[in-house]
Amino acid sequence: MGNIFTRKAVSEIMDNEELTPQQRTEQVFALYGRALDDGYIARAAAQQAQQTALENARANWEKGFKAPDPRESEAYKQLQGEFTSYRLMQEARGSKEFEGVKPKFFETVYNLVDREDGAKPVEEQLKGIRENYEEYFTPARQQTKPPVFGASVEGSMPKGDQGATSAFSSAWGFVPRKG
Repeated sequence: MGNIFTRKAVSEIMDNEELTPQQRTEQVFALYGRALDDGYIARAAAQQAQQTALENARANWEKGFKAPDPRESEAYKQLQGEFTSYRLMQEARGSKEFEGVKPKFFETVYNLVDREDGAKPVEEQLKGIRENYEEYFTPARQQTKPPVFGASVEGSMPKGDQGATSAFSSAWGFVPRKG
């Protein structure tokens, strides 16, 4: 319908001075009919194509035809490899070896590490990377004690009347009356 029934074709019919209004109308409808027939598939032809496809599927099934396994395709294998490398990178993100790397530079540092067989250990490679790319790593902190806020906790919780009276009397100088 796109190539037959166009604005240009209709305007050519309408601009033709030799045609009567009824002839113009008939030609426009004829043009429209041809456009509809252009992509039309008869019901009988569609049913025949469906029947043929079903027969082919049944014949393949009876022969023991095995459907293709999507896991054997190259696209699947490539995607599986990408997922494995992503998983290994995420595991490395939480490892002790990469703990000094700033989060926004992690992928860059991770990609700089050589993982081929016979390569240096990751810790040695990271030392070399740290020398060349100092800004990718958090500075090494000296071992200092963390600040302490408040007094240290000593002693134990009171245990009811056990020792509470003597503690009170010794603190305030109160001597209870006897009797």
